[in-house]
Parts: sequence; structure tokens; C-alpha cells
Amino acid sequence: MDEQIGITVFVGTEELSVSIDDVQEVIEPVPVLSVPVTHCFFTGLISLRGAIIPLVDLHSVLHESPSLFTNKDKKYIICRSGQKSIAIYIDSVGDTFSFTSDQVSAPANDKTVLQQLVSGQIRLADRELPLLSIARVIAYTSELNAKQREQLGYLAVH
Repeated sequence: MDEQIGITVFVGTEELSVSIDDVQEVIEPVPVLSVPVTHCFFTGLISLRGAIIPLVDLHSVLHESPSLFTNKDKKYIICRSGQKSIAIYIDSVGDTFSFTSDQVSAPANDKTVLQQLVSGQIRLADRELPLLSIARVIAYTSELNAKQREQLGYLAVH
């Protein structure tokens, strides 16, 4: 069995998991350059050691309730999928855990935003955690941003 490592993250009242293979690093919030004519979930761009990375507020994407955490708990997780990087603004980082592919089941077959962004559910001894797909987060947020720009009269660049 292929043992993998996951990390839990909190967004509002949701506890999610991310494969540690998708996480480059977890950082404290840094200044954000806002970008006009973008969807409300797109917070802007951050500069990290010379790389410009889009920042997505997962609260906005998931339409989550206010956070149970303080501002000092807030973090950005820098993730990569293929050649694309994204920074995800979360409320707090939890613990790491081990899991195998046998513990991952298909995501629920509903149309919630969360279910569109996960690749499965991880069954742990005490709970189930949605496994966030960074590739899906990038695709979903890119698509919504393109639609927003198009609706406002900006041409999509292909």
C-alpha cells in the first residue's frame, strides 16, 4: 500500500485535507496586490521570493461562515499542480496524518462547490475528511475568473 501524508486545514467550520505532495510551504500572510476585474474569491497576487502567485480566499469560494480562529492563525498555503502554483488563504493549519489509497473513497455525487473541488473522502479512524484537489481548485477558480472578466466586457485571452 502506498502510504501518503496529508495535512488538515480549516476554512470557516470546514475541516479539509490536502496531500502534502501538493503543498510547497505554509506561510504567514504577506501583502497582496489586488487585481481589478476579477471574481470576489480572487484576493490578488502575492510575491514570494520573486515568484508572482495568485491568492484565492477559500472562504469566498466555499461561501463559508465566519472563522472560529483568530487573525494570528490565518495562513497561506502555497500549492502546486503540474506547472501551476496557487496560494490559498485559510483560517488555520491543523495536523498531519498518514493515509493509504484504500482509505480514499470517491467524492459525494452532489453539486456543492466543495464536492467539485475534492478528489475524494479520506476515512480516518475518528472522521472523514474531504481531500482537496489543487488541480480542481486552480481550474475552478480560473474558470470563474474568466467568466467574470467576460461578463464585464473583457475578452478572454487564449
